Amino acid sequence: MNEAADTSPAQDSAPFRHLHPLSIILKSLSMIGRNIVAVAVLHFSLFDQNIAYTMLAALALVALVTGVTTLIWSRFTYQVTEREIRIKSGLLNRNNRSIPFDRIQDVSLEQKLPHRLLRLATVALETGSGGGEDGQLEALTRSDAEELRDTIRDYKAGRNVDSRRSIEEHATEEAPPLFAMDNRRIFIAGLFNFSFVLLAILGALAQNLDFLLPGDFFDPRNWFNALSNQKIIDGLSFWMRVAGVLGAIFSLIIVGFVSGIIRTFIREYGFRLDRVDSGQAGFRRRRGLFTLTDMVMPIHRVQAAIIQTGPVRQRYGWYHLKFKSLAGDASGETDHSAAPCATGPEIDTILGQCNISPPAEDVEFHPVNPALWWRRAILICFASAALAAVTASAVHPAFSTLLLLAIPVSFILFLNWRQHQYALSDGQLVVRSGWWRRRLTVLPLSKIQTVDVGQTPWDHPLDLATIIIGIAGGSAIAPLTIRAIGLDRASDLRRQLLSRTDSRPTSG
Repeated sequence: MNEAADTSPAQDSAPFRHLHPLSIILKSLSMIGRNIVAVAVLHFSLFDQNIAYTMLAALALVALVTGVTTLIWSRFTYQVTEREIRIKSGLLNRNNRSIPFDRIQDVSLEQKLPHRLLRLATVALETGSGGGEDGQLEALTRSDAEELRDTIRDYKAGRNVDSRRSIEEHATEEAPPLFAMDNRRIFIAGLFNFSFVLLAILGALAQNLDFLLPGDFFDPRNWFNALSNQKIIDGLSFWMRVAGVLGAIFSLIIVGFVSGIIRTFIREYGFRLDRVDSGQAGFRRRRGLFTLTDMVMPIHRVQAAIIQTGPVRQRYGWYHLKFKSLAGDASGETDHSAAPCATGPEIDTILGQCNISPPAEDVEFHPVNPALWWRRAILICFASAALAAVTASAVHPAFSTLLLLAIPVSFILFLNWRQHQYALSDGQLVVRSGWWRRRLTVLPLSKIQTVDVGQTPWDHPLDLATIIIGIAGGSAIAPLTIRAIGLDRASDLRRQLLSRTDSRPTSG
């Protein structure tokens, strides 16, 4: 993003335009929706449930929001020239932003439900400088948004308008997608996306409307005392109490499955992945029930492939393919979903379109040191014992059973260690991790930027190390790591990764 310092006649020839006028209504409704809770709080507190005062406050809020939004809209203009897009914005502090087409790495379209009803779209521009989108044009007509995206992509590919029209005339609109999901496939994906998002929404509402709830509603000791004082519960047999607890757990599981299915349908509805060759070759992904997103992942910006699954999902042959890419979406996320619920052959077909190949069946994976699990298991045992002792004395004696949590947690750590493996094959690094959330990362050696070998105080006595691999577009919070391997082997593996060779690490 550069400050526009000069203007040429070619730039000035294109007029500055406003966003669609309906953006005033959409933006106002969005701001009113975020502040309506404040009006409800005033109604029950300051206004003492006086409906007249509440209506006046609501009208004042609508007038204020609409007026400010109209001013912002009037001061926001954009200009599309042959080589760049310029955006002027700001009420008091004016900002004149110039984004050359050469700097733009990705252009994505987004349509929330109100935008879809009005045939409008939001254009997000990303230059790769970090922090998500670097320019955003809300509420353009769908045709103008697609025209702007095609103009930028054709410029980067060296095509003009006439050549683009020639390509479009020869392209078939009904070309089969590279991958698509019908409602049945989305339902299957939802079964494996267990979520408590509905409970989280109810909890958030309870927190914001806590003035309507009893003062001790969130105190667990009050619930234990209430249950212990109920004669009906005291009169139940032991097995009836066990059945009640199991029924509550089963209800939570059902809520989790329903939440996962609903959440998956909202996000993945109409999922379609196509290969596009106009402009820069890439994968075009469209999905969304209420918010329709239309984005293109350039193939040359794909850094690694991530294949996720689980023990149950893998048993039935379902996998989730993601691409680690330099191109980020509007939220800054660089792990782009390419196939949320796909079979092995479908994933192979998608990977065949880029320079990443799935590992062969006979690839030799190398395990890591078992200290990866037993060191953490010791910590879990001590932590569980301390937590059980504190909560049993301070809250309720039933919490002493928390000590038993150390057994399943330690077993899961053991299974995670069994799953954590790595291999070098066909010029790629392949890393496995996780038992319940299984993750297979396939990284071409040519995409590796840095390789760090680190040791914690726990690693020194056992002569172990952790390899941290940095790639462009990778996350600094959760980078690709290989844990608990010998220090000599780690140094040798680092040398092999940085040499871009296809040799395997020596065993020992």
